[in-house]
Amino acid sequence: MAGSPKFCGRRKRWNIVESVFFVLLILVSGYILLKSPVFEVRKVMVRGNHFLNEDLVRSVADISPGINIFKADLEGVASNLKKVPMIRESSISRSLPSTVIIEIIERVPLGLLLTNDGLIEVDEEGVYLTKGGAGTPGLPIITGVQGDMAGAGPGQVVRAERLGEALIIISELPRDVTSNLSEVNLDKDGQVKLYTVEGIQCRFGLASEVREKGAILSQIITELRKQGARVNYIDLSCADQPVIYYKKQ
Repeated sequence: MAGSPKFCGRRKRWNIVESVFFVLLILVSGYILLKSPVFEVRKVMVRGNHFLNEDLVRSVADISPGINIFKADLEGVASNLKKVPMIRESSISRSLPSTVIIEIIERVPLGLLLTNDGLIEVDEEGVYLTKGGAGTPGLPIITGVQGDMAGAGPGQVVRAERLGEALIIISELPRDVTSNLSEVNLDKDGQVKLYTVEGIQCRFGLASEVREKGAILSQIITELRKQGARVNYIDLSCADQPVIYYKKQ
């Protein structure tokens, strides 16, 4: 049965009152969120950094202290962080009431590439990170590969034939081996030679079975150090038939 006109009128007026109250509630809530000092940014947290200084990341992010946390331009912060070559990925979030969290994934330098602009650090993707220097622990110099730096700068991929092959070799070697390498050389015939910081040459042959050869090389170097042996070079061209050539006494 249809409701009485009086009842329908009351319900209509009540719906209008509810709507007005709801709108006012939203406006008041919005005003509080945007104007209350409780929601002013007081802290910017940086997570995931191992190489980069936190203050540098905050400086590049450029989040004004005291800005309302809801007005902070998180997309703009992410865009700013893309300018840092060492940052591969970043994500920015709000932690109410007053903290902005920056989480980054850094690029990890893998080797030093000799270019017409000097030595530069590159990561596993061949991205130019920063200027480098010979003798940096854990970063062997990649030789036999000439990087073309025309128009390239930090944060950009270096164009160099066979650089990818050299980086794969380094990435697949055991960490205890790469930390003691001074040089990784690729010649025109595809032959790979490694040089340790002690000056031991290891002839790797072609860039195949790198993990297996690397594990064997790690064991050999450990044993040679125990013996204090003087070595001319190690031949690992055949992974299952390593040969050690000792220096004449």
